[in-house]
Amino acid sequence: MIKRRLSQVLALGTAVALTLSGCMSANAAAENDSTEVTATPVETVLLQKDTIRSELTYIGQVQPNKTVNIASLLAAEVTSVNFDLGDRVEEGDVLFTLDAEDIENQVKQLQAALEAQNIGVESAQYALELAVEGSAQQRLTELQYQSGVDQAGFASRNANESRYQASKARDAAENALERAEEMESAARAALQTFIDSYDRDMYIKNDANPSVYDPELAMKYQELKSAVATAQSAVLQAENALTQAENAYKLAGIGRGQADTAYDTALETYETYQELAEESKERAAKQAEFGLRSAQAQLASTQLQLSIAKNNLNRAIITSPISGVVSARNVEVGQMVSQASVPFTIIQMDPVVVQVGISETLINKVFPGDTVSVTIQALEDKSALTGTVKAVSPSAGMTGTYTVKVELPNPDHLIKPGMFAHVTFVEAEKSNTFVVDKNVVLSDENNQFVYVVRDGKAVKTIVETGLSNGKQIEILSGVTEQDEVIVVGQEYLYNEMPVNVVARNGQRVNG
Repeated sequence: MIKRRLSQVLALGTAVALTLSGCMSANAAAENDSTEVTATPVETVLLQKDTIRSELTYIGQVQPNKTVNIASLLAAEVTSVNFDLGDRVEEGDVLFTLDAEDIENQVKQLQAALEAQNIGVESAQYALELAVEGSAQQRLTELQYQSGVDQAGFASRNANESRYQASKARDAAENALERAEEMESAARAALQTFIDSYDRDMYIKNDANPSVYDPELAMKYQELKSAVATAQSAVLQAENALTQAENAYKLAGIGRGQADTAYDTALETYETYQELAEESKERAAKQAEFGLRSAQAQLASTQLQLSIAKNNLNRAIITSPISGVVSARNVEVGQMVSQASVPFTIIQMDPVVVQVGISETLINKVFPGDTVSVTIQALEDKSALTGTVKAVSPSAGMTGTYTVKVELPNPDHLIKPGMFAHVTFVEAEKSNTFVVDKNVVLSDENNQFVYVVRDGKAVKTIVETGLSNGKQIEILSGVTEQDEVIVVGQEYLYNEMPVNVVARNGQRVNG
């Protein structure tokens, strides 16, 4: 732009010189021909579409991309310091260490206690299993009572079987008695029939009347009497057998009752023992469960203490959470540190962030991801750098401006936090439009206009202008592409004034 302006100034000087020369020639010619008009030398450009931007520049200050203040979570003595001011560190590098002998001893003690408590928990778990299952003595006693129930049940079943057999024997004796009585009755009936059929003198020997006596009938009579006697004897035997069977049946009933009572007693005793044993197991299980929970709680407490102690042991080694540069070191070996102190500050310098405050006229035209131009006067190379908008504040601060953060790559760390930067934002931009230097457009009381060369004359042409960036201005209407617009010497012209184009698009015109 400076070179272009210099070219315009030189061209203007040339034009003025030519004008003076022309005037001198005109004066000389006037002596010969007073009607000749001298053309005014000018420079022109052929209009073409271009792009124009309106930009706003704000001053901001460079800040680190990240700033981390490193503090110690322990109050202890510093045993080593590994970095100094300005040193580069990588994420995970050990910045300094603390005396951790007491913590190491505590970790060892807690580990030993943890091993013992693990054994205690296992023992409590075994005790709970025993309590749930019952002790060996309880199981033996239960088996004994169970055996008693089984034996009593066996005796009860035998007694029932004996009574059943006695009942069958009694029924058989009753049946035998009935048959013996039936035989006796039959024998008596046969005897009585015989007696009723024959005269007594015929079958009972009678010396008074021996001629009536019949030996065969006498034998028959004796046989019938013998049969009655035999039947009577059988009845007596059957009655005795029935009496014995009834006595056996009664004895079997008494035995069954005794066996059933013994079984009921054994079963009741077994069930009572089971209830008592179950209650005893429940109490023992609750006690064992309480013991297990207590052991587990102690174990958990020790585990927590050990975890805290190990964390503290790790905290005795202070590392950098980010890669960056040491911007502050406030610690020495042998110094006591605490949570209130800040031994190290690490900053991240690649990239860096430029923070600027922009006006309300621009805030709705700036968005994250936009690229902006940044220049830093403190650098030897003052070329414009390209930054990227990373954040835009949605509200104004105390100064009435809106904070914008612009990220700049800084691989060589030449840009330092605290440097001032000029950040240029594009306020507006138009492409494919006519653009000329602002001084090309002139104005009078009513209109804006430019001079266009037509047929060797400067023709005043009314135009409508648009976007301006202070150096250039957009022409919206009034001219067309390839119009030859006067850009140097236009201040000295009037409408229809003859002109002589000495340079076009920055190139000298021969002739």
